[in-house]
Amino acid sequence: MATGTRPTQVDVARLAGVSRQTVSLVVLGDPRVSAVRRRAVQEAMEQLGYRPNIAARALATRRTGFVGISLSDLGNPFHADLVEELRRHCEAAGLIPFIAPVGEEPEEESVAVGRFLQMGVDGLILVSPLVPDRELADIGRQVPTILVTRNHGPATVDLVHTDDPEGARQAASQLIDAGYDPVVYVGFERGVNGDSSEARRRGYRAAMAEAGREPVEVHVDLTPKPMLAELVRQYSAGLGLCCHNDRIALEALGVLAEWGLEPGREAGVTGFDNTTIAGYPGVSLTSVDQATGEMARRVVELIGQRLDGRVERAEVVVPARLVVRRSSGQRPAM
Repeated sequence: MATGTRPTQVDVARLAGVSRQTVSLVVLGDPRVSAVRRRAVQEAMEQLGYRPNIAARALATRRTGFVGISLSDLGNPFHADLVEELRRHCEAAGLIPFIAPVGEEPEEESVAVGRFLQMGVDGLILVSPLVPDRELADIGRQVPTILVTRNHGPATVDLVHTDDPEGARQAASQLIDAGYDPVVYVGFERGVNGDSSEARRRGYRAAMAEAGREPVEVHVDLTPKPMLAELVRQYSAGLGLCCHNDRIALEALGVLAEWGLEPGREAGVTGFDNTTIAGYPGVSLTSVDQATGEMARRVVELIGQRLDGRVERAEVVVPARLVVRRSSGQRPAM
């Protein structure tokens, strides 16, 4: 190999003692190559600093190894945790994830998806997608597409989501059993935050019905503090707050601190997502775990199945599990 030139497959073949065709098969991941020859080729590529030409490999295999991930609101701690798990599982499967944070408008997501399709991604992972079903149906016909945290969609896409109603039912029941009254559901308006808003409300209502209580629901926007402060002012000690997600629940803990109320004794709070911060000792937030690692594993698994030829629609429902911490502790008898 001449000094200053990029190594080629011929150079790799010469160093590994195999044919150039064998090197090409290793680059393409062909299973017919023996383990001994594959290892020799890989060691030669590493020694020479050889990097396969992605464009050429894509032409040969009709795959790029790229996966596009679209989601809104990276400031949401659940999204941050989920993206990290998706990245980890994509890389373990030999896929390279590209992440496109988008705003709250469907048009922004449409643009991101269009760019991903131009890149020739092997699959799309859309977290709480905002684009209409007719557009999702067309996207699913072009490339394997997985909707995450959505419980419905066109037949051309796969679905992966948590059992939201059961998770919210567990959270509300925890507050009821711990002696809080009233137990108020704090969530978003219908249509905000995807399917999960209505699904979690159903779970909360089921828990209240089981306990023979009337549901009390309030709606907040992306700045929930004023409404939370009004609830604390109105009900004070004894209030239980069953929050749509950890983000709202963390705001609730802050409001309780401002009012001098101790979470887990004078007022109870539950969240949903079991984000990393929920488990911090100074936070200790009871929260519904969505098993982001399992969710991400199944998402990547479904992409692989689609690439291998599966055409029938798949839906994976990940079980919800309440992780009980200090914020929903037993209220002392009065």
